Amino acid sequence: MDGNLPDTSSVYFDDGSISVVGRMINVGHPYNHTYNLASIVGTAYGSESAGLGKIMWGFLSGFGVLLGVVSMRNAPVMGATIACMSAAILWKIIQGSSRPYVELKFGGLNNQLLYMKKLSHAAQLADAINMAIQDMHTPPEPGQPVYNPIFPDPADPVSRNPIFSRN
Repeated sequence: MDGNLPDTSSVYFDDGSISVVGRMINVGHPYNHTYNLASIVGTAYGSESAGLGKIMWGFLSGFGVLLGVVSMRNAPVMGATIACMSAAILWKIIQGSSRPYVELKFGGLNNQLLYMKKLSHAAQLADAINMAIQDMHTPPEPGQPVYNPIFPDPADPVSRNPIFSRN
């Protein structure tokens, strides 16, 4: 196999929207992102906890529901509108309060979160990514093809194909 081509022979995880294939993580529609496993240091998974922002929006939307119900006496249309909008905001906060996620750690402040529907899927994805990272750093067994090294040939100090990327 050529050193420039990605390894697509091993599929670690594929649920239709996120796939871990060879040395890449592909996130499909609607995000369409691709991550290189060589730049990922590690992963973590879990459920989001309610932060201060969510608690604040919860109190504000609860107050909005009460304000809407109380103001229905004088202005029923405005009161119903405020109550319904505040209830919708409160519903979205409650619905998204414990979303499972997988965190891709890049070794800096630019970590990415991939949100999943179930915590078990997040655990499977994190395990698959860790397995792919471990297999990427495992030396090949005897008889397996070896990729071209990324270092230039010592006999030719000025390489024809210099490598400018860390990945």
